[in-house]
Amino acid sequence: MGDATTTTTSAEDAGAGARRSPSRPSGHAGPDRLEEHRRELTGYCYRLLGSAADAEDAVQLTMLRAWKGLARFDGRSSLRTWLYRIATNVCFDELAGGGGR
Repeated sequence: MGDATTTTTSAEDAGAGARRSPSRPSGHAGPDRLEEHRRELTGYCYRLLGSAADAEDAVQLTMLRAWKGLARFDGRSSLRTWLYRIATNVCFDELAGGGGR
């Protein structure tokens, strides 16, 4: 039984290591980590905007802004918190009229 736990842990570690960018420390976000939040952000944007199409557009713009600003993300907050801040600003821009596009 002890071997199965060790094997599972090793497999999990190997999978986690494969997802990390070699140039970033393990605590930093990478592009694949952004996608982990897409579904949750879509629901959040939908609640703010009231339209599925507008929510999808807002999440896409959120991901674009996050991708462009990823080098500036220094980890003082969680990645999730940072993405929600970006999504909130994108949705507020959309609601203010114009969407900033």
